[in-house]
Amino acid sequence: MPDQDPSDKVAEAQEEQENLNNGELIFDSLLDITMVSKYYELLNDLLNDPTELTLNAEKVERIDGAGLQLLVAFLKEAEKVNLAVTWTGVSEAFDTAATTAALKDDLKYSV
Repeated sequence: MPDQDPSDKVAEAQEEQENLNNGELIFDSLLDITMVSKYYELLNDLLNDPTELTLNAEKVERIDGAGLQLLVAFLKEAEKVNLAVTWTGVSEAFDTAATTAALKDDLKYSV
């Protein structure tokens, strides 16, 4: 597989910065299987920087089982490395999906 074009790396870094602002990770409108690899890498990197992290899912319009599973796994790993994670908000679509999947308690949000 050829090396990634440097301009692609710059674009990815800029995109990550748009989602991560002063310790707050703001999810895009889609948090489904098509976005899991993007967020997996970003969340995994955040595990190596044990500080506080705030998650914001207010813009999420569509989330599926893969997105929910990613977040549950991330929160379990965050707990293991003592990364304090809080939520600033979730959308109605996010809350409905989490409730339907019986994962609201695992996602540890109360907003």
